[in-house]
Amino acid sequence: MSNHYWATPEEIARIKKRNKTILYISFPVVTFILTALFTLLLN
Repeated sequence: MSNHYWATPEEIARIKKRNKTILYISFPVVTFILTALFTLLLN
């Protein structure tokens, strides 16, 4: 990482926390969608 990086350490921590939250929310949603598609394909 370069030393003229635009984000402060606080911003980096906030972005990482947000990315983790997005991951935790999107994982069950994606799993649900894939399960629904798979069910539709089987029927």
